[in-house]
Amino acid sequence: MKWWLTAWQLARDILLTGTGLWLIISQDMARDPSSTLVVAGLALIVPAAAEHARTVLSGPSSPAPHGRPPSSSSSSAPSHSGSSPSSPEGPGEPPG
Repeated sequence: MKWWLTAWQLARDILLTGTGLWLIISQDMARDPSSTLVVAGLALIVPAAAEHARTVLSGPSSPAPHGRPPSSSSSSAPSHSGSSPSSPEGPGEPPG
């Protein structure tokens, strides 16, 4: 069943989104645009946009979607200590 999930993700991200974008762009350039086709284009973009928004909003603290482990790049990012190392001021001195 994993191939089915991968096939759906590819179809959603490439075919549906691409077709939706093509419809919206073609209606934007049309002399007499059809609002029905613009709405259809938006409807084709919604599944991919919703999935990507869900992934972004879930953050690194929750499990990754579809059982994938979280990427190591987010855990190896340096933490912000409050002052940049190249700053001439010390950590207790206000800038300026």
